[in-house]
Amino acid sequence: MKYDRVFCFGDSITLGCNDSLGLGWPGRLSRGLKHGERDVAVCNLGVNGDTSVDIAVRWFAEATVRNRDAVGLMLFAFGFNDAAKADGGAAQVDLATSIATARKLLTEASEISEILWIGPTPLDESVNPMQTEFASWDMRNADIAAYDRAYAELAVEIGVDYLRLFPKFLRSQRYQAALVAGDKVHPDDDGYALIAEHIANWDKWLGKL
Repeated sequence: MKYDRVFCFGDSITLGCNDSLGLGWPGRLSRGLKHGERDVAVCNLGVNGDTSVDIAVRWFAEATVRNRDAVGLMLFAFGFNDAAKADGGAAQVDLATSIATARKLLTEASEISEILWIGPTPLDESVNPMQTEFASWDMRNADIAAYDRAYAELAVEIGVDYLRLFPKFLRSQRYQAALVAGDKVHPDDDGYALIAEHIANWDKWLGKL
């Protein structure tokens, strides 16, 4: 691989919630990666509940503190939590704000490193309303799909490579089964393996190896 470090910024899907191995898709994606003779250091910087706005606040400090002589490849994944609605309210981050945040974040990141953008994944809507200690959540695939479409359009506009997972995974029996085996928001191990497989086989990722 061209880089000795890969930084994966995202939310609980990146972090790997409900993964019995604690790897998420970043841990699976990193298996066997080499930079020369050394293993590539893949940093899972997923934070449960993070929105695009949360990631925009923290990404620069978290990447630069982990770099010494060179800037690593950065992967960004968000949107699911932007679209989520708490306690009967509006989306946590409305679509216009999410797009504006993504534009600024990804433009700034691309000025210091090569980047890749991973789209959000669907959920099993039967989990709604999902009760947590913080709120009662309503999450809809139609809302996530709207963010995904807008992200794909923005990616073309600003010249960032974007991997759409949502349309395929919404129709994928394998991913839907992984959601049911998980908690219906986060998949089980096989769901994370499927995400990693899609990224690993993406030509834009292969171009960074």
